[in-house]
Amino acid sequence: MNRRLLPIILLLFLLVPLFAESGTSGGESLSEALFSHIQDSNVLELFPFLPEIHLPAFLTVHRLMLFMSGLLVFAVFALVFRKPGLKPGVAAVGLEMVVLFIRDDIVYPVMGEERGERWLPFFTTMFLFILVINLIGLIPAFKTATGNINVTSAMAVMVFVLMVLVGFSRIGVVHFFKNFIPEDTALPIAIFVALLELLGFFIKIMVLSLRIFANMFAGHLAILSFIALIFVLSPIMAAISIPFALFTYTLEVLVALIQALVFTLLSCIFITQASSAHG
Repeated sequence: MNRRLLPIILLLFLLVPLFAESGTSGGESLSEALFSHIQDSNVLELFPFLPEIHLPAFLTVHRLMLFMSGLLVFAVFALVFRKPGLKPGVAAVGLEMVVLFIRDDIVYPVMGEERGERWLPFFTTMFLFILVINLIGLIPAFKTATGNINVTSAMAVMVFVLMVLVGFSRIGVVHFFKNFIPEDTALPIAIFVALLELLGFFIKIMVLSLRIFANMFAGHLAILSFIALIFVLSPIMAAISIPFALFTYTLEVLVALIQALVFTLLSCIFITQASSAHG
């Protein structure tokens, strides 16, 4: 990866939390009560018996979760590897296994060893950052920032910018746009295919954003819906609602891991395709 792109990549990661906008909270109807627990706000409700924490106007709960996730990832690596030794600890071995998994199963198969070695820190950071965000949202006192379409769209835009910048830097501006035009094809067909390719270029980013948002948002909404049945129908429904809610909650842990993996894998594929000469 070009060294000149490193400041841009770091800046994009820092700008992601600024895209999380606050939403409405509270409401008398069931739908408003459910969405108030998912939407962003400036009020942090830790537990029902504790007073609400009103955040500053520039800081929302989702932004707070993003900053916490970034600091947590940085702190874990800083603490685990602060004193490298011949015999690594359990935490160091676990982190090394994650890095090796990202390297051998995502980055190297897509980018190749020589190029993938330069991009490995970026995609490892992306995977751990998204995974921590998703897992933090499973803690009852917190919220899932990736359930906010503004957050996932900001991360997708970051990937889009990298696709363009790395493509321009690696294969040149002319060849970057020539990739949209098939060779040795009649002009009408070439124009039609080029328009489809250009449209698909933007659809990739939309899918990247909507995939993780829809999965995380729907999972939390399903859990809250099961719990709400106890209050809407009858307390007897707890015998059915609670087991289903626990099952969905357990499934959400797996979904959090899969979505972090899928987002990282698709980002790696899209950046590689955009910066490789076709034909």
